[in-house]
Amino acid sequence: MSKSLSPEAIEALRRLNEVGIGQVTPALAPGVAGELLGMGLVVESAGGEVEITCAGRQYLSGDCD
Repeated sequence: MSKSLSPEAIEALRRLNEVGIGQVTPALAPGVAGELLGMGLVVESAGGEVEITCAGRQYLSGDCD
């Protein structure tokens, strides 16, 4: 990826990647959420929660279905 993330953002992205369908997403600090949103690695849902995107999965693994 072109820009590196803070260690806190990487850990948050890993936690979001482990969330299954229908599970509650972990709360993120506003700065971490902003960092991930700004890079397009997560999106904000209507309920205000963030969900990992394909780009977020690619950032972690280099692969996305």
